[in-house]
Amino acid sequence: MLSKVHHVGIVVRSADDALGFYRDALGLPVSVDRVIEDQGVRGVLLPCGSAEIELLEPTRDDTGVARFLQSRGEGQHHVCFESDDCAADLRAAADKGVQLIDGAPRAGLAGTIGFLHPKSNHGVLIEYATPVEEAHVGPGEDAIARRIDHIGIVVKDIPTAAATYEHHFGFSLDPDLGGNVEALGIENAFMLAGNAHLEFIRPTTGEGPVAKFAAERGEGSFLLSLAVDDAEAAVATLRERGARVADPNNGVAFVSPRSSFGVTLQLVERS
Repeated sequence: MLSKVHHVGIVVRSADDALGFYRDALGLPVSVDRVIEDQGVRGVLLPCGSAEIELLEPTRDDTGVARFLQSRGEGQHHVCFESDDCAADLRAAADKGVQLIDGAPRAGLAGTIGFLHPKSNHGVLIEYATPVEEAHVGPGEDAIARRIDHIGIVVKDIPTAAATYEHHFGFSLDPDLGGNVEALGIENAFMLAGNAHLEFIRPTTGEGPVAKFAAERGEGSFLLSLAVDDAEAAVATLRERGARVADPNNGVAFVSPRSSFGVTLQLVERS
């Protein structure tokens, strides 16, 4: 059974460089830093509330992570849902007609893992993970980022995408959130995945970053939103630490992808 977002994976050229932002600027602690030789990747997990951010640095050129970096550059790579039985959930996915990358679970940084093909999930690479270690909870009180608030997914049709995710993963739309956002040229809907929301986003105009993403890449992972206590204070601190951040607007600010290593990173003020 799937319960929550376990982590969001981000591919980077250098995990050490990326830690300068995700650990040192945002204040997220490191719980795991390990090279997985058979996968040709160095993985670093940073707890963010009850989920984690995973930095992935390829250590060889013949891996999927390396090919992603070569073709798309740095940025969001996958979303991982926590499973109490990865093998059983992979079988259940196959029974529902989901295309699998891993027909059977294998060892990974987050525990026992398996991947679903993005073609079955509106362009999003999905991982299941059954942790073999105790959950890591963070960050500390002095950190800027408190938790993962939501993960933005650009889709062609929101009802279709929502039905797919409900059928595949058992999560449901939140009826109190979403709608048309004319100022951004989008419509959206939110689905609660245990500890964080999935935001389905459809462009309603031909202008803006969502429309550009849809034109260039189609559907897929678009945005990572982190909750902060005070958007203005967070922006000021990040700027002091060398990050490029736009001015906050109604409690929301965006970090430049140059600072967040290719990620469209949103900071949203939450009480």
